Amino acid sequence: MLALDTPDLDDLRARHARHEPAWLDLTDPDEAELAAVAEALGLHPLALEDSRDFGQRPKLDRYDEQILLVLYGLATAPAGTPELVEVHVHVVGSSVLTISRRPPAQLERVRRRLHDACSPGELVYRVVDAVVDSLTESLELVAEEVDAFEETIFDHPRARDRDRMAVLRRALNGLRRTLMVQRQVFPRLVEAVVAISDDDDEARAYLADVGDHLSQALDEIDADRESLQGMLDTYSNEVQERLTIVATIFLPLTALTGFFGTNFQWMLDHIGSAWAFFVFGVGGTVVSCVAIILWLRRTGLLDRTRPEA
Repeated sequence: MLALDTPDLDDLRARHARHEPAWLDLTDPDEAELAAVAEALGLHPLALEDSRDFGQRPKLDRYDEQILLVLYGLATAPAGTPELVEVHVHVVGSSVLTISRRPPAQLERVRRRLHDACSPGELVYRVVDAVVDSLTESLELVAEEVDAFEETIFDHPRARDRDRMAVLRRALNGLRRTLMVQRQVFPRLVEAVVAISDDDDEARAYLADVGDHLSQALDEIDADRESLQGMLDTYSNEVQERLTIVATIFLPLTALTGFFGTNFQWMLDHIGSAWAFFVFGVGGTVVSCVAIILWLRRTGLLDRTRPEA
């Protein structure tokens, strides 16, 4: 199996005519390059149209003897948010064409481990496996970040953490919708790859393992989404409780200072000495604060312990 990342159209056309296995991996090709490669391989017009317009749903299409797989993997954006990566896999006879705007890093591993005796069926399996591996590896990073939030949400709830959790949850929602469709398509993908493989039983067994990884990725997404939603709710509760504590402390103090700040003539005539200031003014405030704090401790609003995981 010859692996190429830049098309030599004459060589590609000759190898395709001789039915020699070849893999061409294109990254963000322009219109002219894609059209030239499609002409050299005899790509079906509908398959070419799909690869011109990215943003397809995960799917498997058959055009005569050709196959088009649209799969999604994951890449990590500079901000650390997982982003969907769309990969198109065209199988035309003994030739395999992969197209992506931003290929998963795992595809490079496929290139390094490729051997001469690799068949088109084995190559397609390896590409599908690499795309699904990009899901599980990126989601491991998300799970680590979610665990870090769980360590701090009860003790140090911060607005920036809340915003980050909301961004992550929104990204996971979109990812889940796409991968649900991909899992529905996967049984048809298995049959298509098995049909072009040299060993049907072995290919089916390996693809079953890839399907397990895809299901595992979806389970991980659901678990992270639930954790993030729970922590967002916890953040709101923590903020509300802290505001309640502040209001509970200052409400009686406001009433006390408001009462003694009222200019009744009797107070002006009788409460004007230093001892009255220290007893009623300072003492009353201190006693109120101590009483409120003791009540808050008794009700459990203060000195709360974090629940066990």
